[in-house]
Parts: sequence; C-alpha cells; structure tokens
Amino acid sequence: MKSDFGLLLKNSNFVKLWLSQILSQITINLMTFIVLTRIFEATKSNVAVSMLWIASSLPALFFGPFSGAIVDNFSRRKMMIVTNIAQAISVASFLILKKYVFALYAVVFLYWLIDQLYLPSQQASLPSLIKGKLLASANGMFLLTQQATFLFGFGMGGLFLTVLGINNTVVFASILLLVAAISVYLLPKDEPKTKNFQINKFWRDFALGYKFIRSNNTVLLPLMVIIFSQIFVAIISSILPSYTRVELGLDLKHVSLVLVVPAAIGALLFTSKLPDLLKRYRKIMIIKFGLIGSATSLLLLAILPYLTRYSVFFGAVSAVLLGISSAAITVPSQTLLQEKTPAWFRGRVYGSLSFMLIIATSMPLLLAATLADVLGIPILLMIMACTLVLGFFFMHRKGDHVLANGFGI
Repeated sequence: MKSDFGLLLKNSNFVKLWLSQILSQITINLMTFIVLTRIFEATKSNVAVSMLWIASSLPALFFGPFSGAIVDNFSRRKMMIVTNIAQAISVASFLILKKYVFALYAVVFLYWLIDQLYLPSQQASLPSLIKGKLLASANGMFLLTQQATFLFGFGMGGLFLTVLGINNTVVFASILLLVAAISVYLLPKDEPKTKNFQINKFWRDFALGYKFIRSNNTVLLPLMVIIFSQIFVAIISSILPSYTRVELGLDLKHVSLVLVVPAAIGALLFTSKLPDLLKRYRKIMIIKFGLIGSATSLLLLAILPYLTRYSVFFGAVSAVLLGISSAAITVPSQTLLQEKTPAWFRGRVYGSLSFMLIIATSMPLLLAATLADVLGIPILLMIMACTLVLGFFFMHRKGDHVLANGFGI
C-alpha cells in the first residue's frame, strides 16, 4: 500500500487532480456544516434538513442527463477550471443570503448544479492519469481524501466558525476553490472527442450510456450498490443534527467529536489497508462485509439513547464501525465501475449515475425524515439496519450470479 501511494505521489498530474479534490471537498463539507446547522437551528425539523439534501440532488434530475455528454464532448481540464471558479462565486453568495434561511436552499442548489459538471470531469479524468493496478490505490486515496476532508471540513466546522467567524470562513472556502482551479489549470491540455457541440446529441448520448449500463452486467451491480449506499448516507446525514440534539442530548457542536470525527477516522484506517485487502479478497466479499458492518453500527446507534451513562463512548465506537463499513462498500464498487467502463463512456456512465441517484434518493429521504419525526430516530435506524441485512443476504446468495448475468431487466 505504501509503495502504491508512493508511486501515485510521484505522478505530478495525479497530485494536481488530487489537490483539486482535496480543496473542493473541504469547501463543500465546511459549507454543508454551516448551512445544515443554520437550517436546523431555525426550523428544528428533520424534514427541513432533508430538503437541504434534496436541494443538493435536484441538479442531477434537471442536468444529469446532459452532464455526461458535456464532459465527454469538451475538455475535462477546462471544465474543472470553469466549474471551480463558478463554485467559488456561489459560495461567496452566502455572505449576502445568510440572513434568509430558505434562500440558502438556492445557494446549495446552485453549487451542486455546477458540480454536475465538475464531479464527472474529475472522476472520468482519474483513469486517464492512472493505469493498471494503481487505479484501485488511486480510488482508495480519493476516498481517503474524501473522509479526511469530511473530518477537516464538516468535523471542524464549529471550530472554524468560532475562530474565524462566519464571514471569514466563507471567504476562506471561496479561496480554496480558486486554488483548486489553479491546480487543474496546471494539468496537461486535453482534447474533446468531438469539437462539434450539438444540443440534440445530449439525450442520444445519455440513452447510449443508459443502454450500456443495462447491458453490461459487471457495471450494473456496482452501480446499484453505490446508489443503495448513497441513499443510506443521505438519510444518516439528514437526521444527524436531530439525533445529536434530541436522542443523545448533546449540543449540536459536539456532533463532530462524538460521531463525525470517529467515523472519518474509521474510514481512514480501513482505507489505508484497503489496497492490500483488494489483493487478497474479492471485491464482492469486501462489499458484503461493509453491508453487515453498517447494519451492526446502525443497531448500536439505535440503542444508544437507552445507554445514558455510556452513550458517548458507544456512539464513537459505532461511528468508527460505520466509517469502516462505508469504505468497504464504496471503494470496491467504484473500482469495479471504473475498471469495467471504457474510457470513452466514463463521462456518460457517471452522468447517468448522478441522474439515477436523485431519482432513487428523493422519496426514501423524505420518507425517512417523516418517519424520524413521527416514530423517532431509533426506530428509523432499526429499519435501516434490517434493510442492510437483507442487502447482505442478497449479495451473499445472488451477488456472483447478478455480476455475471445481470438483474434480468
């Protein structure tokens, strides 16, 4: 693992793309913490918080069918430069709209609308810079960064606000995105597949990408696993403020120390070992471990409110396990998806993934928020844990068959 990471760090182009990801992820997690706490403090509603995640997902519904075609028809390097700068401007707009709570949904929507071009460009560029067996390590390093920046941005959001204040924190976040734009500017110039940009090609390209996903069995299964896991991540994120305040009885600023930081540490520790594990175990076995581990951690979180004396300790332990399990699901699935997708189709596949995520996530997220308000968060966590167990048994009994033959749709 260390030798693989060392080889990656010697690839200057990978480092430039990686730096852009680091700065972009710090910014979005830092701003998510600021906006999420602002909305929860103003509304005290799980549904209102869940609407924040829907606002961040709606761009995929309106723009997802086009994003992959745009990425594949234009320079990915230029696309990342423009989108980083545009996102810096959208973040700065928070300074004007921060007093209007519901206007913050528009800020989030705008940021993620732009991200519909940045993220597929970044993900589709990685396999072009990293070849062969190092791709799994590169994916692990990107997930490592995702968790570390979640720790730095979302986990330390309260500290940033205390030390810098809200205005300086937002300015700092905007500057990070401008530096990210400079980093991708230094990447080698790339030429698009076609220089004739035609609007009427969008739906045709999206249809080709969707047809490829349906007909390619090895792509379909990891794609569905990613969608399944992201639904759960969105639900957990949306109920996190209420769980911390209502169920554990802690101040909202403590969510970082009790849950966010341990989860990030768990993901960091597991991801650091993942390249070696991928050499010893099949990806589908690691995914199954992630499913059963996630179910166990959610069950522990569900009973924490009844363990008043040890709730903080067991909460941290549960979060570590959840972080480990999340890494076990995400990295093997992403690696399978990239390995089995031709280079010229990656942009379309990731564009289709974003579109499918919003379709699949919106209703479960609203339903989960409603259940949390009506039945309570512990009951919701138990339902989610049971669903993950069902997912584990499906993967155990049918995973290899589906990977080879598809879902029969």
